[in-house]
Amino acid sequence: MEIITRRGPRTMDAAEFNEQRARYASTLIDLGTGDGAWPRRFAREHANVLAVGVDSDRDALREAAKLAERKPARGGAANAIFVAASAESLPPELRESADWVTIYFPWSALLRMILAGDDRLGELLYFLCPARSRVSIVLNAEAPPAGVEPPTPASVRGSLESPLSAAGFRITRSERLEASQAPPTTWGGRLVKGSGRAMIGLDATR
Repeated sequence: MEIITRRGPRTMDAAEFNEQRARYASTLIDLGTGDGAWPRRFAREHANVLAVGVDSDRDALREAAKLAERKPARGGAANAIFVAASAESLPPELRESADWVTIYFPWSALLRMILAGDDRLGELLYFLCPARSRVSIVLNAEAPPAGVEPPTPASVRGSLESPLSAAGFRITRSERLEASQAPPTTWGGRLVKGSGRAMIGLDATR
């Protein structure tokens, strides 16, 4: 799979990735990671976790890698890596590698998958997650794609119940979140905190 570093892209095969995962107690995968701020911050706070940010925007990932590769005293996190891939076409090396998948403030194709209850969402989560894993999704409830009604906790649960169940997941929460509960992502800060915008959080376990 294609890993983005501050020097540019390189290839990491399954053996190297599995060896790296084995150094840590668990693995977080953040889909649609954008600027990678969330997995990098999580990695800094949890030294026993390998945090993997996945996005198709290579330029954003390179900036994320530059920050992660700094010395720890300057905000770096050696246990954060960044994979160039779209959610619709994940590399085989990531199969059953995630103990926790986060999808925070998705947009474009990934957001449409969630709001439409697309079976492909269940398939990609089944691909990433072994047994006893979990998924956390947070949506901006006030910015749906054109032609789509603003989501509610009930509509998100209703859309995802079938694809997640088919993939072996059980929804444990679908509710509105307070601004104080916004994930510590860059978009969380820009879109929600101090704005009064509504968020919806959904959690599921397998």
